[in-house]
Amino acid sequence: MAVLTPTVIRTTSTSWTIGWSAILLGAVAVLVLLVLVERLAPPADQPGPYDTPET
Repeated sequence: MAVLTPTVIRTTSTSWTIGWSAILLGAVAVLVLLVLVERLAPPADQPGPYDTPET
């Protein structure tokens, strides 16, 4: 994925380049958080330590 920064498109830093860069960085941050949550969450089919029935 290529990120269009002012050095790549050879223009000065305008408001739209800053805005698009912020959107792209935000999207990457959301994807990283989703991957992190999926790794830390226990599997759905495996019961947790407190989900076992009382005997």
